[in-house]
Amino acid sequence: MRRKLQEVYTELGQVLDSPQAFGLGKHVPQPLADRLKSMRLILREAARERVSVSPDDDLAVELSQDSDRKYFERC
Repeated sequence: MRRKLQEVYTELGQVLDSPQAFGLGKHVPQPLADRLKSMRLILREAARERVSVSPDDDLAVELSQDSDRKYFERC
């Protein structure tokens, strides 16, 4: 998922960097540029959130998955 977010981030940057390639002339209209920059910021933050999983979170997930297993059965 992180790679997809990075791809979209990069593609939005291409519009800002090369507006002529998208039929926008030499400059991106300011409202569009503002919106693209805002979307890129959201994507960057989302990519960081996915990566920043603490070891405690991993342990909690693992324990919750194991809670339904019966390790000690009565003989």
